[in-house]
Amino acid sequence: MPQNTMTSPSAAAPSSAQPWTQHWGQTLKGSIDLQASDPVAQALRGWWQQRLPRLRACPDIVDVGSGPAVLARLMLSLGWTLEPPVRWWCVDQAQLGMGWRHALPSAVRVLDETRFEASSAPEGPADALVSNFGLEYLPAQAAAQALPRWLKPQGSFFAVVHARGSVIDHVSQEHADDLRLAMVDVGLHQRAKDLAQAMATAPRDPTLRMMHGVEVRDAYNQAVDRLKQHMEMRGRASAVLVDMLQSVTAVLRQVPQLGAAAACEQIAEQAQAYGAEAARLQQMQDSALDEAQARALQDAVAAAHPHGGAIELGQLSCSLGPVAWNLSSAP
Repeated sequence: MPQNTMTSPSAAAPSSAQPWTQHWGQTLKGSIDLQASDPVAQALRGWWQQRLPRLRACPDIVDVGSGPAVLARLMLSLGWTLEPPVRWWCVDQAQLGMGWRHALPSAVRVLDETRFEASSAPEGPADALVSNFGLEYLPAQAAAQALPRWLKPQGSFFAVVHARGSVIDHVSQEHADDLRLAMVDVGLHQRAKDLAQAMATAPRDPTLRMMHGVEVRDAYNQAVDRLKQHMEMRGRASAVLVDMLQSVTAVLRQVPQLGAAAACEQIAEQAQAYGAEAARLQQMQDSALDEAQARALQDAVAAAHPHGGAIELGQLSCSLGPVAWNLSSAP
């Protein structure tokens, strides 16, 4: 689900941040593009827009699992200029890069490679804490224990977290299954590298060339056919499988110009990128909360934030079904 990603886990184990570092090196869009026109994005955008009046009253805001200021950029698109004295702190464990930051207002401060649960607010607790698919990557108690270091006792709290059984959860599971089929069961990239080697070493004699690498070609074609059959049985195309097949085919067409080594390197890079995507999807599925887990997070936050009012738990839905859990401090 490359076009429909979640923002990255700000406080996962160090090794788990690497797939997100790789992702943010390629795109500034969250896994779920908040600027998109689909029902899921519209529901999320609408929920955050409803929080905007209360957030505008907060000079200091901490954004947990921010990615490259995904939520802050949504606020800008909704008309909030985010100018000093406002400070919007983007906290994320992934390395977020530098090239995009010049386009942000000076009020947006980026704290990447920062573990929320092991750190403190650099200039004292904030007036509000927000998270758009980030806080749930932490154990509930770890998130709660960090809260007083980042949020004032009377501060506002707003979070959207992944829900088990949601539209996003179902789509990500399907996406992960497709990746597993292509990369593990079928071994598409290995079959493609084998074919690239055979193509680069094919003899010039037409008769010999026809017989060269027959088994390798057959293995590759069988892999492609299995993926196409999988989509046919499902009754619709898979964005990730179509993209994967197109990317591999583009490299194989260039083998005469690239040579075997360069072609295999490009195919390996593609495989690595899809492997990172599979890791992100697994993290997201592992973090999706059922109702009991969502209530446990609600209770943990409320206990750690006793003076900020009650923490309300709700479910955000759209025409396609449930989208996410949301948690808000009471007005």
